[in-house]
Amino acid sequence: MKTNHMSDVTKVLILVATVIVVCVICAIGFKMVNEGKSAVNASTNNFNNMTSQYSDIDKAIYNGATVQGSEVVNLIKKAESKNGDEYLAIGVLTLARKEGIRETATDRDYTYYNKIYSENGEGMLDASSTYSEAVENKPNPEALKDYINPSAQFQGEVKKDNNGLIICIQFTQLN
Repeated sequence: MKTNHMSDVTKVLILVATVIVVCVICAIGFKMVNEGKSAVNASTNNFNNMTSQYSDIDKAIYNGATVQGSEVVNLIKKAESKNGDEYLAIGVLTLARKEGIRETATDRDYTYYNKIYSENGEGMLDASSTYSEAVENKPNPEALKDYINPSAQFQGEVKKDNNGLIICIQFTQLN
């Protein structure tokens, strides 16, 4: 039979060293878990930002873009066909309306469809009339100041709210 010749002091030192090593390993593990959580949170925030940017990509493409009047009319009809579910104002400034404006246009100079946009803090309000009503109720829609010529060029500008959501697209006729 073999006997253990280690002294009690050596056994205590080995036990203390083992406890210290285990504590260091646990501390490193907790530190890595906390760093992992912060990395996951940062990635989640980036993902949420990207998602919010791409959720309005079909509207964001109009920012600075030059489009035909027919596309503006189609966008208005598409927004109005959602029966008020689309939280989007579409403002149009035609050349006929521009004639009465001296220098720069304000939000009040645009004709709004689907919703009315206002930068004075009121945000979005329900529209009083729509493009389809304006065209259907007049015998000669081309004579209207708000008539959108399908072959005319319009410059788009996107307006966002405090949350970064697109709430208005303003189109200004170029020619």
